[in-house]
Amino acid sequence: MRREADMGALHSTRRPSLETAPSRPVSPHTDGERSQCRWIHPEKQRYYSVALVRDLFGDWTLLQCWGGIGSHLGGQRLVWVESREAGLQQIMAIGKRRRQHGYREQERI
Repeated sequence: MRREADMGALHSTRRPSLETAPSRPVSPHTDGERSQCRWIHPEKQRYYSVALVRDLFGDWTLLQCWGGIGSHLGGQRLVWVESREAGLQQIMAIGKRRRQHGYREQERI
């Protein structure tokens, strides 16, 4: 009979951190606007990222993720936007707010 400690190792609910996930290069669109951005706050060891994606119904959705660098704590939110242009405007507004709070945009790989 297995002990509970052994069973816990088999069925772990721990997810890998978004920070430790391999980063992929972000290619700009033809109009020069970026649909994915990531900001890092080096002093507070925090990150914030956004991605403008289409859902299964063809609607535009803004995926926002945040958390601690090297931590499994954080959150995410999906926000419906009316159009791609409205989503790009929200990304620019989020970037402005992140810079005001001391975040720096992470360079593309």
